Amino acid sequence: MIGPLPSAETAPDVQAEVLFNERLYVVASSRNPWTRRRRIELADLIDEPWCLPPFESFPGSLIAEAFRARNLEFPRASVTTRSILVQSMLLATGRFLTMLTFTMLRFSARRLSLKIVDVNLPIQRWPVGILTLKNRTPNPAAQLFIDCARKLTKPLAKIE
Repeated sequence: MIGPLPSAETAPDVQAEVLFNERLYVVASSRNPWTRRRRIELADLIDEPWCLPPFESFPGSLIAEAFRARNLEFPRASVTTRSILVQSMLLATGRFLTMLTFTMLRFSARRLSLKIVDVNLPIQRWPVGILTLKNRTPNPAAQLFIDCARKLTKPLAKIE
């Protein structure tokens, strides 16, 4: 498996390899007025139109954690969706805010005209990596995929 690594200890027959540490950013279209302001508090954005994943999803739980850390309720999302495509289309209107990961921004921000809103989010980075079974050799296709993932994510490991 390649993805967010569990925070708990892995099973004794599983090996975890961290590729990089991920984080969230508040994001809007480059046309959104919030992208031109500096040092914004999360509380300032609570009543803005948000397009967010469900709070019971993994990304939604991280977003909920950010709001809880500032003693704020999870914002009333104007739109709740698991679809990155729907989020992207709504962000393009210039009206909505969302939270996206650094990797999503690295590979899509310019193409989608997205900008980071200057908000200091009070959440920790989380590890993204590879889980494999110990004492089991991956098949050649899986090994090639793992090697490619290591190569592609190496620059991300240097960004802290």
